[in-house]
Amino acid sequence: MYDGELIPSAIVLSHEEQLARLRVGCPEALPVAHVVGDPCMDRLRASLPFRAEYRAALGVRPDQHLLVLSSTWGRGSLLGAAGDLVLRALAELPHDSFRVLAAVHPNAWYGHGGWQLRSWLRPHLDAGLLLPPPADDTWQAALCAADAFVGDHGSVTLYAAGLGLPGLLGAFDEDSVAAGSPMAALGEALPRVSPAPPLAAQLERAARDQPTDPRLAAVTSQITSHPGQAPARLRRLCYRMLDLDEPAAPLAPRPVDVPGDLPSAPRPPVERPLFVEALVTSGDGDDATTGPHPPLEPAGPTEVLIRRHPAHVRAAATPHPPLTDAHLSVTAGEPDARWAHAADVVTARAPASGPHLAALTDELFAAHPGCVLVAVEQEDGRCLLRTRNGASFHGCWESPPAWATTSLTASAVYAWLLRHGESLAGEVLVRLTPDGVPARLRVWRLGTNSALHSAS
Repeated sequence: MYDGELIPSAIVLSHEEQLARLRVGCPEALPVAHVVGDPCMDRLRASLPFRAEYRAALGVRPDQHLLVLSSTWGRGSLLGAAGDLVLRALAELPHDSFRVLAAVHPNAWYGHGGWQLRSWLRPHLDAGLLLPPPADDTWQAALCAADAFVGDHGSVTLYAAGLGLPGLLGAFDEDSVAAGSPMAALGEALPRVSPAPPLAAQLERAARDQPTDPRLAAVTSQITSHPGQAPARLRRLCYRMLDLDEPAAPLAPRPVDVPGDLPSAPRPPVERPLFVEALVTSGDGDDATTGPHPPLEPAGPTEVLIRRHPAHVRAAATPHPPLTDAHLSVTAGEPDARWAHAADVVTARAPASGPHLAALTDELFAAHPGCVLVAVEQEDGRCLLRTRNGASFHGCWESPPAWATTSLTASAVYAWLLRHGESLAGEVLVRLTPDGVPARLRVWRLGTNSALHSAS
C-alpha cells in the first residue's frame, strides 16, 4: 500500500500461512494475493534423484560427507557474525572424509566483490573449501548433494531443512526474521553450534535426532502449499494476467543443471602440511594412538584409522578435541620451515625409481631434520618407504581406493612402525572412518640397504 492505494497487481505466495499473515498485516491486498507454491522447493525436490551426479561434479567421493555452510548477507549472517565457523569446520572435520562448501548470498559477493571475498577466504580455500560463484545455481545442486548443513536466517537454511538435511545454526539474526514465520520457527527448532563439543559430534546428534523432531516437520510443511505444482500455477497466473492463452503443454519442475567446472583455488606445487591422527588396532585387539610403544607382535592384521587435518588451519583454530599423538606430514620442498623442520613424514613430489632412490631419500632426510620416514612413489605403483636408520619397506595397496595417496600410505606405515617396530611385515587394514570399508595395504621389508638401489 502507498498513500492508501494498492500498488501490485498480483502478490505471489508460496503457502497458505503467508496468506493468513497477509490477512492480518494488510487485508487490503487479499484480492490480489495468489498462493502458487514454491518453485525453488519444487526444483530442489525434482533434483534429488540426481544426487550422485551433483556430488561427482563437486568432486565429492561416495565415501565422503559434504557439509554446506550457508551464509546470507549482512552483519548477522554466518560469515558476518560467526565467520570463524568456516575455519573450525575445516580444522576439525577430517580432511579425507569431509568436503566443506560455502554457499554465500549474491549480495555478499557483489557488495564486497569476488576478489575481496576470495581474499578473505584464501586460507580456507587452500584447506579445501569449495566456494561456488553466485552466477549459477550450484548452491541448489550442493543442497541435493549434501549430507548436513550449518546455516543462518537465510532462505537456503529453510530449503536445506525442507530437504530433510540435518543441520545446525551458526548464526541467526532474529530481528531480520518475520515473527510467526516458518523461518522464525526454524530458528527455535534448530540447535545452535556449541563452542565446546566437537563439530562432528554435533552434526551426528543432529542426524540422529532431527528426523523425528515434530517441530521441524511442522516448519518444513509450511514451505509450499502445492508441492510440485508451482511452475504450472505460476505460468497460469502470468498468462491470465497478460490475457493470453496458456500453452497446452504441461509444465513440470525441472532439475537443476549439473554444475560445470568450478573455479578452484590456486594450486601450490606442494601439498599443504597435514596433522595426522592414527588409531592403531593390533591383531590382539589392543588399541593405541601413534606414539612410542614397545613393539608388539600382532596376532592378525593391524588396523589403522587415519584422520588428517590441514596443519595451517588446525594451528590457527581452537579445535575440539585436541589431537592426540598426531604426527606431521609434509611434501618435499615445503617452503615453511616451521613445518619442514618438524615433519615426521616426508613424501617426495614425483615418482622415482632405480639407482637414484638412495640419493633422493638421503636428500630428503638432510632437508628435513625432524623426519623419521620418507616415502617415494614408484613407477609400478608401489611405494618405497625408508626410515632414518636405514630400514626400507615396500607398500602396495590391493585394489587401491581413490584416497590411497602416497602421503596417506606413508602415514599408515609410520603408525604401524611405531606400534610394531621395524622387523615386521604383513597387512594393514586402513580406514578413514570407524565404520568405513577398509583398504588393504601390504607392507614388506626389503632385505638390505643395497636393495634400495634396485627397489624398482
